[in-house]
Amino acid sequence: MGFFPYLPIRIPYSPGIAHWWDPFWWLFQIIVMTVLLISFRKVALRIDDQFDDPKPKPPGHKHKPGSNS
Repeated sequence: MGFFPYLPIRIPYSPGIAHWWDPFWWLFQIIVMTVLLISFRKVALRIDDQFDDPKPKPPGHKHKPGSNS
């Protein structure tokens, strides 16, 4: 038994892994990270909107740039 723990799964670059694994893994990581970034951005913008204008506005009200209300 080695120093580092391991999972009983195949590891890329080990013998027996197909050549399609690396491009698939990179594509999977890019998709997952993009979804996470978009999700975190939406959550952050929603939280910022709550703190920018603490007074509730009636439905359908749109803020016009340059106005005080």
